[in-house]
Amino acid sequence: MLQVLQTIFQRNFSLGVLGAVHFTALILFGVLMLVDHRTLMGVNVWLKPMKFALSIGIYSWTMAWFLGYLPDGGTKNIVVWMIVLTMVIETLCIAGQAGRGVLSHFNISTPMNGAIFTTMGIAIGINTVAVGMVLRLFFQETVSLDPAYLWAIRAGLLIFIVASLQGYLMGGRLQHSVGAPDGSVGLPFLNWSRSVGDLRVAHFIGLHAIQVLPLLGFFLTGRFSPQTSLFTVIALAVLYGLVCILALLQALAGQPVLKS
Repeated sequence: MLQVLQTIFQRNFSLGVLGAVHFTALILFGVLMLVDHRTLMGVNVWLKPMKFALSIGIYSWTMAWFLGYLPDGGTKNIVVWMIVLTMVIETLCIAGQAGRGVLSHFNISTPMNGAIFTTMGIAIGINTVAVGMVLRLFFQETVSLDPAYLWAIRAGLLIFIVASLQGYLMGGRLQHSVGAPDGSVGLPFLNWSRSVGDLRVAHFIGLHAIQVLPLLGFFLTGRFSPQTSLFTVIALAVLYGLVCILALLQALAGQPVLKS
């Protein structure tokens, strides 16, 4: 594990630090959760900052790992700072709203809350553009990777972008639940609704394609013939995409991923 961490920081120090900061924030939010018992929508106010800190920490280190395969250049440097700035903004907005005891997402109850929500939406849009730039580089640049692993990274990035854009579906509706207002009883930690559809399920699955598919591609590399590995990766990527679509359709139909 220590060797993996050293590799992450060697590949991209800025994103390595960004991830470390968010994992540290995860611990801080966990402590705050123990001493601050205020709730929003039936859960502790610090649960959402915890979830986002964990997710952004993993995302930062994943992108650091990917960028290590690409040659240095202006585009790569721009991408790094786009990710750093947008993720810091996202975390500050979510944590700040939690500290105030108000919702961060879908909250337009006051001009200030609306401005914060809009800022978060802009930040996510810019971050999505950054990931699109990385995807373009993985097609444009000559990358010395096994074809199965390379296509697993490409597919993961593509699904991530689609899932990120799907977040605007929730933003347009000003809620993530389908069939009832937000706030119904949810699954532990994830808090996905157990009684109505929840658009966060497909969003979550899609965003983590950048971890799942490349890990599968990396595992397959060298264990089978290049042709078999590549075919398997493509098939798994298509299957993964179909799971995302089915999760979205299930939510839009008002059906929970797991019923109470």
